[in-house]
Amino acid sequence: MEKLALLGGNPVRLNEKPLEDRWPETLPEDKAAVERVFDRGHFVGLHDEDVESFEAAYADFVGTEYALAFGTGTSSLHASVVAAGCQPGDEVIVPALTFLASATAIMHQLGIPVFADIDPDTFNIDPASVERQISPRTRAIMAVDMHGLPADYAALRKVADRHGLVLIGDAAHAMGAEYQGRRVGSLADITGTSIMPAKQLATCGEGGLLSTDNLEYFNRANMVRMFGEVVQKGKPRAYNAFTLGWNYRLNPVQAAYASSQLKRLPDYAKTFAENGAFLADGLRELPGCVPPFIPEGSTHVYHMFRIKFEPEKAGLDVHPGRFAKAVEVAMAAEGMPLRFYQNIPVPGQMVFRLKEGFGGGIPWTLPGARDVNYDLEEYPVSLTVLESTRCIGASGTSGPNYFRNRRTMELYLEAFRKVWSHLDDLAGYARKMEYDPPWSNIAPSTRGVWTVLLPNQKKGQ
Repeated sequence: MEKLALLGGNPVRLNEKPLEDRWPETLPEDKAAVERVFDRGHFVGLHDEDVESFEAAYADFVGTEYALAFGTGTSSLHASVVAAGCQPGDEVIVPALTFLASATAIMHQLGIPVFADIDPDTFNIDPASVERQISPRTRAIMAVDMHGLPADYAALRKVADRHGLVLIGDAAHAMGAEYQGRRVGSLADITGTSIMPAKQLATCGEGGLLSTDNLEYFNRANMVRMFGEVVQKGKPRAYNAFTLGWNYRLNPVQAAYASSQLKRLPDYAKTFAENGAFLADGLRELPGCVPPFIPEGSTHVYHMFRIKFEPEKAGLDVHPGRFAKAVEVAMAAEGMPLRFYQNIPVPGQMVFRLKEGFGGGIPWTLPGARDVNYDLEEYPVSLTVLESTRCIGASGTSGPNYFRNRRTMELYLEAFRKVWSHLDDLAGYARKMEYDPPWSNIAPSTRGVWTVLLPNQKKGQ
């Protein structure tokens, strides 16, 4: 096969044409749904018919009694934390590999995030690690359906029930996925999710959803969404707040657009799963190239397609992190980008290292709060995964941009096969390249505030 583009060969794909498909896909029925809102002229989310019908359709889709639409995914998670009864200083256990909002939504209620490590194969929160993190202050566990694969809810449910904890779901990556015959959104006591435009279920802007079978949780979350008030349809508004609340409502335009998208979500999810399986089957032929693992009884919708690289299985004596970086560079030269999704465990971000919070160290300095430290060495699996894996796509893109198109999968397979046909050249390149773990680009400055180093900077400069 022709030599690697990295070493002067011709690339598999020239870069003049965008690789990503536009997402979300806006069809005439989506535009018509939005036009109907403009024709009605009602743009307030409270007791709006489009918002309410969207909530009912979503509850029916995931299989829960209740659903609420929110202005963002983060606000739906915050409301979930409040609904679960979390008080200031309480702890919620969350995976070390996730998006920041899973953890900061806990802090919005003055709760303290405590991080558990992840499973090395599924990349989801490890129930055994969760068990080790439980303390007398633990109130809830937040399971994140990472990359589009549902977490191990059966095992997490056993842990939660054994310790009397609420199980919260963060389904932002996994709308349309299933676990043991049930859809994501119905697997925890209460679930929040994002429907911003990068997600499998998308709206035309920021948005979120909350679902539960528990009426008490529903009512609490509803008050959080509406200034702490109880506003009943058909009755005069009392303007009487019962608790601290926010304005977290979704507007009718976005509800109408997302409701139209929801009708196509099963078809989209099927396409994502089929194209992801096609790519995974091809990658399994390449020694040391490990596609996402899907446990029996689960489906994957590939919000992210994270590939693990194991050079020893390819017969190479190369550090896995070096090898993963070399694969990333080689694939980019072939016109088929790979990317990081997170380059440091969330507890390594400075909001947790500095622990300034709301000022004065709150919530960590609240009376009765436990001293929680965020040492990266406590999350060895997360560190290994971040160093030895890459995700399909370019920076800022996600699964829906790639996994609707079988031709894109074929191009990725062609490029991977080409790279794997030159493993000795790739290993030589990997051994000689400059390399540091991905989290080393974040370093403390002399002012005690962490700064991101520019690519040509060295630590200490």
